[in-house]
Amino acid sequence: MPNRFQPTEALSTPLYVVPGSIDFATRVAKILARRTGKPAYVGSSAVFGNYGIEEEMAGVRAVVEGVTGILDEGKD
Repeated sequence: MPNRFQPTEALSTPLYVVPGSIDFATRVAKILARRTGKPAYVGSSAVFGNYGIEEEMAGVRAVVEGVTGILDEGKD
């Protein structure tokens, strides 16, 4: 959810924690909230246990670009 007092820091609250996927879901939700200015509800079962940070960030980037692309299409 966007933070009205600190726009660069989005607020997040995990509703259900699946170990290994909470970081991914939190990152994606915060990025989407900052970019859209709207609350973002993200569910994830992605676990990057044996992969490096590069692979996880590539996953975050792919999800964020996909979602923002769909949202941008809806504005037209």
